[in-house]
Amino acid sequence: MKPMTSRNDVRIAVAAAALTIFGCGGSGSTAAQTTASVDSAGATLNAGQATLSIPAGALAGATSVTLREAEPQAGRVARYEMEPKDLQLTVPAWLSVRVDDDNVKVKVIRVEDEIEHQSEMEVEDRNHHLYKASLDKLGELEIEVEHARVCAEACSPAEECDDGVCKPHEEDEDARMCSAVCDPGLECDDGMCKPHGGGRDGRD
Repeated sequence: MKPMTSRNDVRIAVAAAALTIFGCGGSGSTAAQTTASVDSAGATLNAGQATLSIPAGALAGATSVTLREAEPQAGRVARYEMEPKDLQLTVPAWLSVRVDDDNVKVKVIRVEDEIEHQSEMEVEDRNHHLYKASLDKLGELEIEVEHARVCAEACSPAEECDDGVCKPHEEDEDARMCSAVCDPGLECDDGMCKPHGGGRDGRD
């Protein structure tokens, strides 16, 4: 896979809502945080490498919603907190996360009542290293990556290692982004939602 820059490439259409973006202090760095007043029309919040997409009808009335980065536990790549914590959504929201790593499976660990629940994230846009998870309520979660099998021999420049097998390189950094997160079972491919493809173990 091509090396990716650290910029947030997520460009999901933002519903009518006033966003207030500011940083919160961390140890030697500034963590991203976004707060928005979200009503029944829905909205999209961005913080660091994550985008929270709340669809129309998810909330009955105007609610102040916050998405922030936080310090992850050891061995995990990211942690995100969404408030109001445990706020139930009538329509599931999507959390889309960019993972600048290759040949991995991405897992999300949800924390509910101090109990961790782990599930695999679905690929959203392989061109831009985006993965997604459906949320029926707000709360906190962490992102964990599991490296797949490495290839016995180096792949050619036109190929990439995919769980131990060299396959044609399919990513395109210049591909168009989708205007909204694709439905379950679909991924964004050059601006269009299409069925998962590519035969990638754990990411189809």
